[in-house]
Amino acid sequence: MKYLIIVKLFVIFSFRVFAQSNDSEYRTCSTSEKYNELLKKNPNIQELMDRQSKFAKKWTNKNYGKSNSTGKKTISYIIPVVWHVIHDNGPENISKDSIVNEIAKLNLDFQKLNSDVGNVHALFAGIVADCEIEFRLATIDPDGNCTEGITRTESKHTYLMDDPYTVRPSWNTPTRKYLNIWQGKVISFGAGGYAYYPGTVPDEMEGIVLIAQQLGNTVTHEVGHWLNLAHTWGHSNSPQDPANCFQDDDVADTPNTIGKTGCSDTASSCGSIDNVQNYMEYNFCDLMFTEGQKQRMHAALNSPDGFRDYIVSQTNLINTGTADPYNPNPICTPIANFKYNKRYLCEGEQVLFTDSSYNATPTSWDWVFNGGTPSSSNIQNPIITYNSKGVYSAINRPGTTAGVGYHEKNNIIFVSNDNADFSVLPFSDDFESLSAFNTNWMIVESAQNNWNNTSVASFSGNRSVMISNVNNSFTEISDLISPSYDLTLSPNMRLTYKYAYAKKLNGGNDRLVIYYTTNCGKTWNVLKAKLSSTLSTSSPTDSYFIPTNSDWKEDTIDLSSLTQFNNVKFRFMFRNSGGNNFWMDDINIGIVTGIDDPGLLSGVYVYPNPTTKHATISFNVNKNINDLNISICDVIGKEVCEVLKNQKFAPGKFSIPINQFGNLTKGVYFIRFEVDGKNSIQKLIIQ
Repeated sequence: MKYLIIVKLFVIFSFRVFAQSNDSEYRTCSTSEKYNELLKKNPNIQELMDRQSKFAKKWTNKNYGKSNSTGKKTISYIIPVVWHVIHDNGPENISKDSIVNEIAKLNLDFQKLNSDVGNVHALFAGIVADCEIEFRLATIDPDGNCTEGITRTESKHTYLMDDPYTVRPSWNTPTRKYLNIWQGKVISFGAGGYAYYPGTVPDEMEGIVLIAQQLGNTVTHEVGHWLNLAHTWGHSNSPQDPANCFQDDDVADTPNTIGKTGCSDTASSCGSIDNVQNYMEYNFCDLMFTEGQKQRMHAALNSPDGFRDYIVSQTNLINTGTADPYNPNPICTPIANFKYNKRYLCEGEQVLFTDSSYNATPTSWDWVFNGGTPSSSNIQNPIITYNSKGVYSAINRPGTTAGVGYHEKNNIIFVSNDNADFSVLPFSDDFESLSAFNTNWMIVESAQNNWNNTSVASFSGNRSVMISNVNNSFTEISDLISPSYDLTLSPNMRLTYKYAYAKKLNGGNDRLVIYYTTNCGKTWNVLKAKLSSTLSTSSPTDSYFIPTNSDWKEDTIDLSSLTQFNNVKFRFMFRNSGGNNFWMDDINIGIVTGIDDPGLLSGVYVYPNPTTKHATISFNVNKNINDLNISICDVIGKEVCEVLKNQKFAPGKFSIPINQFGNLTKGVYFIRFEVDGKNSIQKLIIQ
């Protein structure tokens, strides 16, 4: 324990010094928050930490001074490292060179070889420590296979790096053998990183969590925590709190400090000059560990807590490929992967494929492109042309002298026609034809349980589409993409669809977002969004939600702003945030008619259209109709077929089959509706 003489003027002086500090210059670490959360849940952890401190002091008293004193460089401990990159194909997917540089910097910092070590304040120059620790990327995985010590896992979890150890990489890394570093894009509570003290968490959580945009000295700082170093102000959550003067980091030669006091060499917060340049501070002028911190880290590496003693054992170094003689560049079999610069394109456009394999630097490639031109390639990053509408896959087989990797991505390239799939409206799809659904609609595979054409429930007919969302993981996205439509046929267009959805009992904030594209999917624009509060059509339930007839609702979207475009697709994106299943049926795109008044009639459509002999007219009656007449006319308005005459209807949904079309010649006709004095028409094509 350090002894302090605290005077009343200390607080006033400290605030004068630190008021000039800029918080944006400080590192954010959540190790103390994590530790205090654990302590609150399990008070026995305090006993563990006290025992570790006693062990560290006892070990130091017994071993201090026995490290190298000849002036020659000595490495007392080697630590095998596995760096896990969790990414979404963004800049957080850092390169192998970047990781190698981070390991090299760790070694400079822990061996007092950093170029700025000469800038240490004179008061601390005599206690700057060469920690005699070297970090090496593992070259043997737990199964005895060759590795570069880097794993890469594509996962949305990169945006929520709160518990990344739950994301399984290409091989499961035992924390008893390696220092695991999990690195991604975002930690939700805003930290740049955090670590756990030895033995305070279950085995699978032992390691360090980092974000890609804050590496460098942050890595050194978090490794210090992993080796049982606290912040220089102790375990409080709040640097710059005057109460921190009464906290302690259990290291004899680090002066007590309130923490985060800036880089002034005269900063003094607890009655003595602060060691502002310490790696366990928050200031970005850090460049040293002290001899006392070195001793505490060495003690941790000789303790069974968190298996630190086994990790640096000769047996483990041999098993992880980090013992001398160490080869940092083993020739391994690549773990294949690849990226592509486009997902949606029009016929005749090109896609650049980029090899992103890891675990080796490939020397050969064997690509296969379903539907592409050329259909194969042996160069690293080929450019492929897609000339025909469809959904296509690709295969990458990179190789070295050690072996060949293999990775296939299915349904990744979506190619659309230059012209609309449907140039005659209205268009209707009740999902009754499974073959038509598979031909016309595209499912973007992302969620575990994606869109599915099903006969379990429907609003009309026997089939609908649904997402078994009750079983999906949080934040998973399911995309369903429509065929393309020519909307220039009328200035008054609209889209309607039926849907059913239930929340879970404990809430959730699922959402349905409908996008449109006018350029084959190169860009998507939001047309409408429905959150769970407006999406729900039934009572919440934790059971598997299957809608009844009363659970279905209709939504209508005005498309008048898109009627200048002749090739429009729609994308139905459902995002899971803890709710239940979503169902959809009876999608219609057509012209707004005079009778499509919610007070009288809604959901009027004719299908199939075009047709050859038979069709069905479907509509919803919203209140009593006294006089409904439906007839078919030719292009000059002459009636050629009578469907209904002077009929009364009560509220409900009705479908009227028409079989007289076999007597009509091919061409354009109009269906005329007369409803209680209101008139409108819809176009009909007979082929």
